[in-house]
Amino acid sequence: MRTKLLLPVIAACAVAAVACSDATGGGTGKLSVQLTDAPFPFSEVSRVDVFIVRIDAKTAETTPTEAASESNMSGWTTVAEPNAAINLLDLAGGSTMNLGEQTLPTGTYRGFRLIIDPAQSSITLNDGTKPNVQWPSAARTGIKVVLDAPISLTEGGSVMVVDFDVGRSFVMRGNSIAQNGLLFKPVVRGTALDITGRASGTVRGDDATGPVVVGATVEVLEAGTPLDDTDDANIVATTTTDDNGVFEFGFLLPGTYVVRATPPTGSVYQPALLVGGLTVTSGEEASGLLIVLGR
Repeated sequence: MRTKLLLPVIAACAVAAVACSDATGGGTGKLSVQLTDAPFPFSEVSRVDVFIVRIDAKTAETTPTEAASESNMSGWTTVAEPNAAINLLDLAGGSTMNLGEQTLPTGTYRGFRLIIDPAQSSITLNDGTKPNVQWPSAARTGIKVVLDAPISLTEGGSVMVVDFDVGRSFVMRGNSIAQNGLLFKPVVRGTALDITGRASGTVRGDDATGPVVVGATVEVLEAGTPLDDTDDANIVATTTTDDNGVFEFGFLLPGTYVVRATPPTGSVYQPALLVGGLTVTSGEEASGLLIVLGR
């Protein structure tokens, strides 16, 4: 996807209210679920269709194993049911799609899962062919949403963004997507919209007035991460630059980060970091960022 372009894919779907026995609040509030999508780094891919059956929530924390059992509804409440294939690459550049909302008891929710149907999901290359994708199961399966922080639902309502990081969720199985296919290793995180900030900027070559770099991978990394670091655990968000060399990130938690830009394969330029780093403030956008790639 062109996020972590952070492409927000917001999805929502109305469902009947269901009480949660372990909710801590005394009233009720509407929880809206938004799905956002990170960028897919492969230029030969035209579509990434993931069939999203529903999104479930619970007040208790959950493990990946507990989340995977789609038929086990113990403690879970369905908060959105899009029941549709969504092309994650359509949701780039900040565009959103509403998945659904649900009225729930107020309180703190610590567990979320995304139920997908691999049988109705696929990747399409630019030539129209569909490479083999090794999914975790041929049947419906649940994916644990890793929360940046528990979601607090108030009577005024809350909005949660589910970020499906496409670029990190599909892993090359060889040197060619067409011949070797991809391995699906989902990376999905969630955060409350009202506590996040945004960032945007441009990648250029040579100097501040040099040519824009199209298709560069831009990553938000944990503070202190060096330029040559390859540890995925340090990656907060990923995206790619558009035809104007512009990148955008949404739904970043407040804090200080490193931003790294890597040119596309075959470029004359070398990776570089954003000078001075990035500071994200809740409810605000850090715009006008500039990363210059040298040769």
